[in-house]
Amino acid sequence: MNFIRADAARLRNISEEDNTLSFVMVSNSNACKRFDWELGDYIEELDIKGAKFEGLKTLFKDHNPSVDNAIARIENIRIENDELVCDCVFAKDEKSQEIFKKYQDGILSDVSIGYRILKHNIDKQSTPKRVVVTEFDIFELSAVWKGADKNAKKRFEEDNEKRKIKALTEAREREIELLRKSIF
Repeated sequence: MNFIRADAARLRNISEEDNTLSFVMVSNSNACKRFDWELGDYIEELDIKGAKFEGLKTLFKDHNPSVDNAIARIENIRIENDELVCDCVFAKDEKSQEIFKKYQDGILSDVSIGYRILKHNIDKQSTPKRVVVTEFDIFELSAVWKGADKNAKKRFEEDNEKRKIKALTEAREREIELLRKSIF
């Protein structure tokens, strides 16, 4: 069974020089509400330690894997702070650069994984039922307009806010240093 999920993915870092964006593909708080005809409503959580991603090489647009929708190369997949993180190096064609710019400008913030469940545990006693996916294969990563994680946008905005504050602080420190030099 294949699933698509955007609940945990968010923009992490931007490097304009090399057209690179870092994303959290699966966060450490990725529980997501799901529905199954047998289980009914349930909560699904991905155990990051069980993630397989050897075949994950390309970021696509809108869960439509095709040559025309390939927009970035995926590199450096790693676990940081119990989150699955990757770097995406965007292609230099116009369409890919438009999407890169939308992330850069804060218009887009989310990515979404496509994955196949290999192993899971079901706790039918909890309400709602809880499924912990202990092993899964991520076969696709896509740029999307909105993920299921309500906090993904908030976290991205907080990261942007921190960058703005840092830039303002650095600019003021430079101004103060120039003033000191001009006075002395």
